[in-house]
Amino acid sequence: MRKKKAVQPDFTEQEIQELGRYLASQDFSRESDPAAVLRQVRSRSIQRQQEDDSMKNNQRIRRPVMIAASLLVAAVVSVSFVRPSFAQEMLERVLKSVNLGHIEVAQMDGSATPVFPEALKGQIFDQDGNPVTSFEAMPKAIFNAAGEAIVRFDGDKPITKSEQEQLDKEASEQKFTVKEAAELDQYALFKVKLPEYLPEGFVFDHGEFYKDEEGVSGQVVELFFGSKDKNKRIWMQLRLANEENAFVLSTDDKVEQVKLKGTDAALVGGRSLDWEANGVMYGLSTRGLDRAEVLKIAESINW
Repeated sequence: MRKKKAVQPDFTEQEIQELGRYLASQDFSRESDPAAVLRQVRSRSIQRQQEDDSMKNNQRIRRPVMIAASLLVAAVVSVSFVRPSFAQEMLERVLKSVNLGHIEVAQMDGSATPVFPEALKGQIFDQDGNPVTSFEAMPKAIFNAAGEAIVRFDGDKPITKSEQEQLDKEASEQKFTVKEAAELDQYALFKVKLPEYLPEGFVFDHGEFYKDEEGVSGQVVELFFGSKDKNKRIWMQLRLANEENAFVLSTDDKVEQVKLKGTDAALVGGRSLDWEANGVMYGLSTRGLDRAEVLKIAESINW
């Protein structure tokens, strides 16, 4: 049986220009092994980037341009590479798209290997100092010209381990930790709803807010749940639903549109959920839990 191909509209010149402006303002860095990102360059899930990066992804543009932008998840395509044929190719790779209001989730075909961009040539090397010029047979570890290990990318700029450590330090100074669940509502701009059901062994550990010039910002809160089983993890992010906090996710994992108590939600890879309800954007990420448990946790939240 021939596989049905997703149909997407053509790009106009105005949309291409808009996409270029959008890409120029975004940070597509990822919390993951950089060599694996470059090796696969598939649309890895944007879900739950490093907390500091997720705050930067706050601009929305007209669909379907936004969908194409969300697919540039490896941060290896500079604005100069955004051309009509490329943008149309990216749209054609979208297999499924789920619109949840201020959240967009796109499943794409990650089988195609993209062209290695000129912006990265001469910037990354293997452990023997040989330049990396192709996504084919990527080395497990990559380095800059000075031999420093590269841990991720900020746009088309390689970030070394030492640079990342400094960024992490600065990011940690911009966080405000709340240990007691009952105190979360004192800082959030919305009612913080925690799951009433957690798998055996899990308990609420702490919440984190961001700081801004005026003090603690209540627009976003991240919730962490601890377990003695280190192979299992539950993490949530709640955002005030507005244009500033809107974001896109893209992945080559399976995306399912499901219902949570009558509310549309996107289930990615059977282990993470995103939905919007009553002015709040919910993101639930798990590790080591099955699909049924993930859904049960989400459905136990009385939003």
